Amino acid sequence: MPDPFSLLGLVRRPLIPEEMIGNAYRQKAGTLHPDQPGGDAGAFRELAEAAATLKDPSRRLRALLENPAHSSARIPPEASDLFLKVAWILQYSDRLSLQYTTSYTSLSKALLRAPAQSLLLELNSTLLQLQTWRAALDQELELLDLGWPSHDQVGVLGLADSFAYAVRWAAQLRERELALQEIFS
Repeated sequence: MPDPFSLLGLVRRPLIPEEMIGNAYRQKAGTLHPDQPGGDAGAFRELAEAAATLKDPSRRLRALLENPAHSSARIPPEASDLFLKVAWILQYSDRLSLQYTTSYTSLSKALLRAPAQSLLLELNSTLLQLQTWRAALDQELELLDLGWPSHDQVGVLGLADSFAYAVRWAAQLRERELALQEIFS
């Protein structure tokens, strides 16, 4: 994929306001859209992918390093405690949901309500921890942006990995939260 920054006409920085990315995308998308005279479907897809890349902090940091496919494939140290907690919540919520859907009696379903409520409390507590961690990551990104272009490649990749985990775990937990609320409310 071509450089997402140049495709959108944006300066190569770690921190770019989402509004700026959206404005640059809309400005160029109007002329490239396949429904427009002279539009180019391939270029339009590349433009959309470039915008998606720059909106995601993890992918944006990798694009800055011109090595988007690289990942250390390890859990950042500050996330190791959260990893175990998130894994437990995901597994337990899936198990409770399965037990509920395979239960035939009202009594057996009612007995699952208390563990589900306890799990929802734990899930919400973990989501708050993830939000706190995400806020710290956002601050690290701001500091990186202030010192840009001077950077430590390993540190930037670690920050990219941290963003990837924080975003993915928050999405997974919200998905389970909605499923449990739907079943047990």
